Amino acid sequence: MNRHFGWREAALAVFGLALLGGLAFGPLVLHGGFHFDDWSNGADTLFPPAGTNEFKHLSETTLFRPVLIAYVPLTYLVFGLHEWLHLAWSIALGITVSSLLYAVLRLLDLPRLHAAFIAALVLIFPWFDGIRYWPTGAQVSLSLTFMLTGLVLALIGLRRKSLKWHFGAAAFYLTSILTYEIALPVIAMLGVLYVGRVGWRDGRIRWGIDIVTAIVGGLWVGTHTERIKSGISGDISHLGEIIDGGSEIMGRTVVPLGGPHTTLGLALLSAVFASGVAVYFLGPRPSKPHSEWDLRNWLLLGAGGFAVAVLGWVILIPADPYYTPQIWGVSNRINGLAGIGLVILVYAAIGVIADLAARAIRGRPSTTSLAICITLALLLTGCYLSVIRRHNGIWNAAYEAEATAINRIQERYPTLPHGTTLFVSGYPAYQTLGVPILSSSWDVRGMVQDTYEDGTLNAQPVLEGLVIDCRPDVVGLAGVNGVTAPPYSAPYGMARLFDLASGKSARPLTRRECLSVAAEYKPGPTVLSYEY
Repeated sequence: MNRHFGWREAALAVFGLALLGGLAFGPLVLHGGFHFDDWSNGADTLFPPAGTNEFKHLSETTLFRPVLIAYVPLTYLVFGLHEWLHLAWSIALGITVSSLLYAVLRLLDLPRLHAAFIAALVLIFPWFDGIRYWPTGAQVSLSLTFMLTGLVLALIGLRRKSLKWHFGAAAFYLTSILTYEIALPVIAMLGVLYVGRVGWRDGRIRWGIDIVTAIVGGLWVGTHTERIKSGISGDISHLGEIIDGGSEIMGRTVVPLGGPHTTLGLALLSAVFASGVAVYFLGPRPSKPHSEWDLRNWLLLGAGGFAVAVLGWVILIPADPYYTPQIWGVSNRINGLAGIGLVILVYAAIGVIADLAARAIRGRPSTTSLAICITLALLLTGCYLSVIRRHNGIWNAAYEAEATAINRIQERYPTLPHGTTLFVSGYPAYQTLGVPILSSSWDVRGMVQDTYEDGTLNAQPVLEGLVIDCRPDVVGLAGVNGVTAPPYSAPYGMARLFDLASGKSARPLTRRECLSVAAEYKPGPTVLSYEY
C-alpha cells in the first residue's frame, strides 16, 4: 500500500482531472443538448399523461436495473430540462470515475505520474465517449462509480486488515450491478487482485463475498431481463462479433487517428509485450531498477488491463446481438469498462517500451525511462483530445439540427391541441451512425412533449422504410420493404403532417384528404455522414 497517498494528493488529482474535463468537454456543455432517450425520459418524468409517471414506467420496463428506476426521474426532477446541467453531470460522473481509478492505482502502488496519465486518458478516451455526450449513457459511469468506490474500500480494508471495510465494498458492488450490470464479471474476479496482494489465506474470504455478491446481482438481472434467446450457436456467433469489434477498438486505442488500424495496433502491442516477456525471463537482471516500476510490474499491469477489457466485454455474450463493441456514438457506451482496461493495457505498453529503452541506454536509465513515458503519454493524450474535438463537433451539429427542427415546428404550430399527433418528415435521422437527430418514435415524441410541456401530445418521424398510412378512420405509419412501423395513429382532425425540409403541412380531416397529400411527406436521409 502506498503510504504517501493521502487526501491532499487525491484533491489535487480531482482538480487536475476537472480541468482536463472542462477543456475537453466544455464545448459540449456550452453548445450540446439532449439526444435519443434524454428527450423521452424528461417528458415521461415532467409531463406524464394522466395516470402515468416515469417511476411506474421504469419499474415495468427496467426492473432488471432497479437503481435506475429512481435515478433517471431524479435527474430530471433536480435538473429539469436544463440540458447543460445534465451534460455537466455526465462529465462530472466521468471525472469521478477517473478520480476513483486514480485512487485505486495509487493504492496499488502505481507512481503518481503514471496513475495520473492513465486516469486522464480514461477521462478523454474517445471510443466510449457516448457516456459523456449522452446523459442517458452516463448511467454506465454511475455504475462504474459504485464499482470503483467499492474497490477503494476493499483495498483500504486490505491495508488495515479489516474485513468490515469489505462489507461496505460488497454493498457498492451490488449497487453497481443493479445500476448497470456491465461490471459484474470484473467484480466476480477481483479476488485475484486480493490474493495477489495479501495471499490466499487473507484474500479468499473477501473473494467469496464478491462471488456471492455477483451471483445475487446476476440472478436479479438475469431473472428480470427479457431478451431473445439465441441459443449456443447464436452466442458463439455473437462472441465472434465481440472479438472483431473489440479488436478494432483495441487498435484504435493504440492508433486513434484516421481510420481503423486494427492490424497495426494489435501488432504493436503484441511486439511490445512479447519483447518485454522475453527480456524479463531471458535477459540479464539490471543492477538497479530503471524506474519506479520495473519491467515485471509493467507486464503485470498490462495483463491486468487486458483482463479488465476482456471481462468488460464478456458480459455482452448472452445479450442481444445489438450489444457489440462499436465506435459509434450512443452505441459505444458498452465499452465503458472495457475501455478502462484498454487504456491501462496501452499505458503499460508505454512503460514496457520505456523500460526496454532504458536498459539499452547508458547513463541515467531512470531519467530516460521517465522521459520516454512522458513523451509517449503526452502524444497519446494529444491524439485523444484531437478525436474528442472532432466528436464535439459531430454531437453539437446533431443537436443544432434538433434545435432547428424544434424551431420550425414551433413556428408552424405555436400551439397544439391536447392529444394531437404530429408526423414529421424530410429530416435526417442521424448526423452519423450512433449520433441521433430525429431517429426514433420516442425521441421525437419526447422533443415535442418537452417543447410544449404537454404529455398528451405525440409525434412520429417518417423514417426510411416508412410511409404515411391513410386508414379508414385514422392516420398512421406503414412499413415498406420489411420495415416494421411503430403502432401509433391518430384520428382524422387530430393528426398533423409537417415536412421539415419544405415547410409543407396538412391537417387531413378525411381519408380522401389524407390520400391526396400523403405521398408528399417522404423520409429524409438516414445518415448525413459515415465518419466518427
